[in-house]
Amino acid sequence: MTPVATETPRPRRRQSGVTLTGLMVGLAVGTLVLSASLQTYLMISEGARDTLMNARLDQELRAALDLMRTDIRRAGYWDFLDLDQQGDANADGRFDWTDLGTDEQGAGNFDTNADGRTDALDLAPIHNPFQGRHGAINNDLCVDTAGATGDCAASVCTVHHASGDCLSHLQVGSCLTYGHDLDSDGRVGIRACDKNASEPDCPRPEAAPFAASNQEPYAWRAWYPPTAAKATRSIEMEMFGFRYRRGGIDMRVGRLGPDDVTFGCDTGRWERITSPDIEITELRFALTSVTRNANPDKSRTDPCQPEDLCQHIRSVTIDLAGRLVGEATSTRELSTSVAVRNDRYVLTPAPLAAPTP
Repeated sequence: MTPVATETPRPRRRQSGVTLTGLMVGLAVGTLVLSASLQTYLMISEGARDTLMNARLDQELRAALDLMRTDIRRAGYWDFLDLDQQGDANADGRFDWTDLGTDEQGAGNFDTNADGRTDALDLAPIHNPFQGRHGAINNDLCVDTAGATGDCAASVCTVHHASGDCLSHLQVGSCLTYGHDLDSDGRVGIRACDKNASEPDCPRPEAAPFAASNQEPYAWRAWYPPTAAKATRSIEMEMFGFRYRRGGIDMRVGRLGPDDVTFGCDTGRWERITSPDIEITELRFALTSVTRNANPDKSRTDPCQPEDLCQHIRSVTIDLAGRLVGEATSTRELSTSVAVRNDRYVLTPAPLAAPTP
């Protein structure tokens, strides 16, 4: 008989796998790695957010500073020489008082030197209407201007002459007002009026904001030749200012209405130029005015005596600080100095004559 073959039993393989202990260890290690990765991601995200927000803060503060610096530099500009050749209203080839609604006999309402006449003297730089005080309207560069009176912040003398006269004085405050000839028409625009606006839409003030009897160079309606039947261009509001108010920076953009004849830090219509995400913590204007004697027969540093022409050279230092709303540690501080291009000239008045006994 043929023997029956029998299979040799194979050894049973031992099963392999992850034990519960190993699984728990793996989960713990994975959780630690994932937590570390998430923590790193959150740190990077927060750092990127902080960098982005701080960059936005810097950008906004610099933009506000540049806007103020650029406009303040023009304070007191008056196109009395008609350098842009836009002031010849009656097309006679020259710019003079006849282009401002008057004639050679003095009829009209342009009298910058208050001598009762309208003549060529009213276009002299010393009578610049953008650097003068007309009653309660102080159109010159002024710190913390009071709308009711036109008074500025008290000045402090920083440099004295040996005689005791002040050669340099300083005004400090959180608001600055000024004017300049934005549309180069020679007149101070107290409100913006479209050239097509009717008188009811752009009414003449009952009393001039500069003086009684309307004897000052201000514009109230569109600029056009006196004999023309139709206006040729619009006028611009040319009374400006910047101020700190409730954690932001405001820019003066006009008057409250047709009856508003004031100009100051506490009057007029203002608009915020900084965003609500930024909190301004400081806005400080420091106006320095250096006095120089412009009499050619005297030294520049001599005190201005009666009948001397005095030159006032002005500069403004702007200190600005701000932070992100709700984040006190994000404060940024910036500062710049502005050299005002248009010096002010003042004729030192002669002493009053002694009364006749």
